[in-house]
Amino acid sequence: MQSGIYLKGLDTLERKCNQIMKEVSKEKTKLLLKEARVVRDRIKSKAPKGPTGNLKKAVYAKAYAETTSSPAVAFAGIRPKKAPHAHLVEYGHGGPHPAPPHPFFRPALDEVMPKIKEDIAKELGRTIEGAI
Repeated sequence: MQSGIYLKGLDTLERKCNQIMKEVSKEKTKLLLKEARVVRDRIKSKAPKGPTGNLKKAVYAKAYAETTSSPAVAFAGIRPKKAPHAHLVEYGHGGPHPAPPHPFFRPALDEVMPKIKEDIAKELGRTIEGAI
């Protein structure tokens, strides 16, 4: 007499789980980019104009899709080649022509981060529910 457990439909369950994971991964990258753009827009709105406007022009958002070796990530920041002086504006500097700090980057993050965390949690929940 043979004993054991037989699970009928295991292959169907595995296919469905893989489908859910693919859909969530694809939507996750879109969602992260959308939220990075929110951060970008807030940073840009708070950045001082300056004589050239390069600080505002240098603000960007970008996302990278999930791979087998890394998670999906999104960035909002300032392109250093376009505005290498961003940190000097944010924190101020001494030297021959000292300038006081004009924080714009950190305050922008602090303003939007709670809402972004909430939005990501809600949207990922909807995506998972929709995939099921």
